[in-house]
Amino acid sequence: MSDSDQSASSSGHRARLRQRFAADPAALADVELLELILTFAIPRLDVAPRARALLDRFGSPAGVLTAAQRELLEVAGIGEQTALFLLAVGRFAGRAEAQVEPHPLASDQAERALPRQAALFPAETAPSLDREIEEADAKPAPSAIHTFADDESANALIFLPHAAQFATLEAFKAHLAARLPYNSASTRRRRANYMLARFYPDDKLNTPLTYFAARCATPEDLQPAVFYHLLAAEPLAARVADDLVWPALPLGRLSREAIRDFVLRLLPDLGAASLKKVLHAIFNAYTILGVGAEDREVLRFQAHPGTLEGLLYVLTAEFAGPGMHTFERLEASPLRRWLLWDRDWLRRQLANLADLGVVSKVSEIDSLRQFTLPFDQMTALRHYFENPRRGTVALREKP
Repeated sequence: MSDSDQSASSSGHRARLRQRFAADPAALADVELLELILTFAIPRLDVAPRARALLDRFGSPAGVLTAAQRELLEVAGIGEQTALFLLAVGRFAGRAEAQVEPHPLASDQAERALPRQAALFPAETAPSLDREIEEADAKPAPSAIHTFADDESANALIFLPHAAQFATLEAFKAHLAARLPYNSASTRRRRANYMLARFYPDDKLNTPLTYFAARCATPEDLQPAVFYHLLAAEPLAARVADDLVWPALPLGRLSREAIRDFVLRLLPDLGAASLKKVLHAIFNAYTILGVGAEDREVLRFQAHPGTLEGLLYVLTAEFAGPGMHTFERLEASPLRRWLLWDRDWLRRQLANLADLGVVSKVSEIDSLRQFTLPFDQMTALRHYFENPRRGTVALREKP
């Protein structure tokens, strides 16, 4: 097919998408709706493969519209203009959702569930006869930017190491609903749902996180994995890390007021009580999970070392193997931007993992530095924890 024929075919497809959407906005599948959106950013090229690639990479429309610019640019065919366009659409959708005020639950004020924004393009549901039970049994819905509260950082460190003892996710959920440290049964169920939605979004218990958490020798080994999954599941917390904490790393501190102002720019209609809970959750996550420290009204942080086990988990989660990756991607990844791990420490730990066979190669050719991961995440974790040499290899801890 010639270029002119391709252009004509693409033009006809775009016209049909617009006609179908105009006739019935609900008629388009996710990939078709994303194609339609992309036509406004990409005037001539075929948008269908780009739409499929975006959904394959991020899993859902909400995933596409909440992705960071650096992640969007990693998708084939997505340039800076298209990435910025998708960011703008996602931001606008997030602001629209933030203006939707959910009804309060009919439980005690002190244990009332924090309002969470509706999912993108939600379907209406009939009111429940028992709002408290409905809310407790419902999973938090994904959205572009929603309220982040009830971080459960401390409980994650306590309970995740025991997840491997259960045969199913439902059994682990029942355990959480019975054992989480809250007086109200509905609160325990609700918080259990929050934890499972963040740490087991695919509704599967047999995951690398379950395997890893059961083998962590100390809470310090597990903290990075919890922080990583928490920010991956909570767009607001990730935005604080990417757009506020990371740029302030040279200064090493942020005031509570600065964080409050940033949150209100993203969620301008957030009430005072909800804002207080958001700030509490952010400070909790950073301090309990070892990324920062609270000093009165200031969050302090700096580039710091972690543990080899913590690095192993986050590295193999973020850089799905097998594959070769550059140090530039490592520098732009959550290992630096979220966890604030020291650059030189990371370099030494890659060498340690290479000695243990988890990283197959660390190389530097001219100005190009790269590392190779030979395994997928679960295989890498098993290789590390079942390696008889793990306790005998001399680790590089000094430059």
